[in-house]
Amino acid sequence: MPISLRAAALRTALERMLDEPVRLISRPGATRLYAVAPDAYRRETWRLLLDVLGSADKWGSTDASGRPEVWAEVRDES
Repeated sequence: MPISLRAAALRTALERMLDEPVRLISRPGATRLYAVAPDAYRRETWRLLLDVLGSADKWGSTDASGRPEVWAEVRDES
C-alpha cells in the first residue's frame, strides 16, 4: 500500500536528520513511523526533531522494542 505524501515527507526528514532508517507500519486510516531516538545529550538534534514531529497528527516515544524510539502518526489523505 503506498504511503501518503505527508508520511513520505516526514520519513525523508527523519531519515536525513537522524541518519537512521525509519520503520513504517500501516494502521487503519494512518501510517505510523518509528525511528531510533537520538542520545539525550544531542540537544540541538532533539530541538529539530521535535519541530519535525510537530508536523505529524500524533507523536510520542516508546522503548517497547528494547531501545528508545520516537514515533509519528500521519492520517491517510482522503
